[in-house]
Amino acid sequence: MSNPRLPELPVLERFLASLNIGVANFTLCDIRDGWSARFDACSTASLHYCMDGSGFLTTQLGERVSLSLHSFVLLPPGVAYKIESSKPSVMHETDRRRVSDWPWQESVPTVQVGDGAEGISTACGELSLDTATGSDPFRKLRRPLIANFDGKSGLRDQFVLLLAECARPGLGSRPLIEALLKQCLIMVLRRQIEDGGADLPWAAGVADRRLANALQAILERSTSSLSVERLAAIAGMSRSAFAAQFMKAFGQSPMAMLKMVRLKKAAELLVTTNFSVAEVAKMVGFSSRSNFSLAFSASHGLDPSAFRRRLTSPTSSQVRN
Repeated sequence: MSNPRLPELPVLERFLASLNIGVANFTLCDIRDGWSARFDACSTASLHYCMDGSGFLTTQLGERVSLSLHSFVLLPPGVAYKIESSKPSVMHETDRRRVSDWPWQESVPTVQVGDGAEGISTACGELSLDTATGSDPFRKLRRPLIANFDGKSGLRDQFVLLLAECARPGLGSRPLIEALLKQCLIMVLRRQIEDGGADLPWAAGVADRRLANALQAILERSTSSLSVERLAAIAGMSRSAFAAQFMKAFGQSPMAMLKMVRLKKAAELLVTTNFSVAEVAKMVGFSSRSNFSLAFSASHGLDPSAFRRRLTSPTSSQVRN
C-alpha cells in the first residue's frame, strides 16, 4: 500500500538545502573492549553511525541507545554523551575531546580509546548550519532520533565504502563520510515525516499536506508575488490559522522564510551572473534595490556589491554594480 505522504517528501530535501545544512567536525571513534569515552555536548545536533562492532551510546539524561552495525543516532543539541563497547568486562572510562580543528581537509581523525580487542567503531559528525539565513531547525529536538539501516535501506554501496574507510581512513575519507551521514539524516527525517513528525515540529509541518503545499510554493516560486493571504489560500486555510501553524512548525513566519529563500537565491545570482544589483533585486522578488540592499546586508553582513566583490575573482571586474 502506498504512503500518501511520499509525493511531499522532495520538499524535505529542498527545505534542508535552503537552510544550507552540512556536516562538519568528523571523527572516527574506535572504542576498544572494556572501555568507554565521554564527549562534551555539541552546540548543534550530532550524528553517530556505527560502522563496526556493537555497544551503547548513553546521554547525560540517562537515555541508553543500543548500537550495532549500521545503527544511526541523531542527538539533540547540547547533550553530552558516552560511547562504550558492549563486551562484558571491567569498564574503564575516559574523557575525550572532539577533534574539531583537524587541519587536513580530506582525511578524518581517529580517536582510539583503550588498547584491547576491537569493540565498536562509530563515525561522528556535527551539523553545520548557516544560521545567518535561518534558525536551527533541530533546536527543539528533545530526544535522540534512532534508525537501523541495512542493505535494503538503499544505502548498501555507501555502507561498503564507509566500512572500508573505517579500516583504512585516509585521503578522501571526509567527503565519503559526509555523504553517508547526510544521506542517513535525510532517510531518518523521511521516516519522521511518514510517522507524522512527532519529535520535530517542522517535520510535522512537512507531513501536513496543507503546510507542505505552502512551503513548496515558497521554495519553488519565491520570485512570485506571494503574500500570507496567497500562501494561506494555497494551504487551504484561513490567514490567521495558517500564519500560526506555519510559525509553530517552522519557527519563523511565512514571509520571513520567503525572504530567506529570496536572499539565498540573490546571493547565488550575484556570484554566478553579471546582472546588476537592481536587476538581481527584481529577479528574486524585491520591489526596490534599496529594500533589497538593506535586507541582504542584514542577512550577510555585507551589501550586495561588497558581497559580489569578495566572492568573485579579479577577472570579474566587468560586472555591473
